[in-house]
Amino acid sequence: MRLLFMALWLAQSWGTRPPRVVSRVEPAWTEEAHRAAVNTTIVVKLMVSDKGTPEDIRVVRGAGFGLDEMAIQAIETWRFEPAFKEGKPFQAPTRVELHFGISDKARTGQTARLNFSLSPGVQRPELIQGQVPANPDPPVDARLRIRLNISPDGRPIDFQTLESSDREWAVQAIWEMAAWRFRPALRDGKPEEVSGLFELMVSPPKETESLQNRRQGMVTILQPEPDDKSLPAPRLISPLDHALFDGYPRRLTCKWEASAGALSYLLEWDYMYQDAWNAEYRGIPGAAFIVNGTEFTFDFVGSQPGRWRVWPVNASGQRGNSSEWRTFRYLH
Repeated sequence: MRLLFMALWLAQSWGTRPPRVVSRVEPAWTEEAHRAAVNTTIVVKLMVSDKGTPEDIRVVRGAGFGLDEMAIQAIETWRFEPAFKEGKPFQAPTRVELHFGISDKARTGQTARLNFSLSPGVQRPELIQGQVPANPDPPVDARLRIRLNISPDGRPIDFQTLESSDREWAVQAIWEMAAWRFRPALRDGKPEEVSGLFELMVSPPKETESLQNRRQGMVTILQPEPDDKSLPAPRLISPLDHALFDGYPRRLTCKWEASAGALSYLLEWDYMYQDAWNAEYRGIPGAAFIVNGTEFTFDFVGSQPGRWRVWPVNASGQRGNSSEWRTFRYLH
């Protein structure tokens, strides 16, 4: 089964009202990507005009396998409600993430990319035989970057490992990739050797972390008003508001100062879904971790904006005044 998700945010100040997608079609899934069992993410930047039309669409982090072209073709047909500032529409830069995936236990949590360095007028190679290498066994967080050439007869040659978190896995991956076959790159209809870069990142679900989350406890925030208004709001320490993170895994550590009279705390978190906060968009209660101290670490859900705040809880289990929301964003 093919899955596709979209995340959208405005590359402006957080105080502006971002564009909203009002009409869109999903990018087509290429046969090449389907054959290769690709799970990947494409990052696209564009301008949304004051009339809501997409302009200057550019792929800034491509995935290859023909999906980049499909992403651009689809976004060209999208229509937006434009960004507004002081009640007036204005042209605004926007960033879109398109996530593609195939349900495959051997490749759960993968992000794969295959991009080529092409001279003007050269048509890229197309993978016609072979699949993305499977995850390490047992599945763990892993990274792999391999440079390779595609010969004029469509064979991958001259493998060079640039980065690997697991040497044995890298050797196995190269052995699998050596069996790949391509429709070669073409210049004026003639085959030509080209260089490419294959990148594979794996982040399988963390069973141990899920167990820890269950031990810590998860609750819902049914209503946003405090039960005990005399209990002061915690002062947040880190991360700072509007923090940007480029690391992986997306492990966030939140810290705050103790509140007088608090026995425990609720760390409430949320993420952006279709340019709105998920809990608000879906009209559902907020989600929060039960924390006994003044620090908590958890894995965030994706490369998208998020926010967090803290509620103090007294000995009777009543929530006090919450802190302010702080926002953050994971870029990858």
